[in-house]
Amino acid sequence: LRHILELYPEGTPILSELIQNADDARATTVKVLFNLKSYGTSSLLGPKMAGWQGQSLYVYNDATFTNRDFQNLVKIGQASKLDRLVTTGRF
Repeated sequence: LRHILELYPEGTPILSELIQNADDARATTVKVLFNLKSYGTSSLLGPKMAGWQGQSLYVYNDATFTNRDFQNLVKIGQASKLDRLVTTGRF
């Protein structure tokens, strides 16, 4: 999980993946917000977190996060979608 975003190519593939995830979850709404604001570093749990206080991308969908979703998140990097041939991100 530490380097998962580094594995994505630059550009829009990460947005496509997030939209595919929303589709797989049967969401009817997807919203994306790019936040240009930077935040302070005085109240962080550790100094290494300072680099993560800049611009951010928020993605929302209206699907319900299920226990199965949580289990798939825990097993990130494993081929959970290969077992479900009806999902958009199966390829």
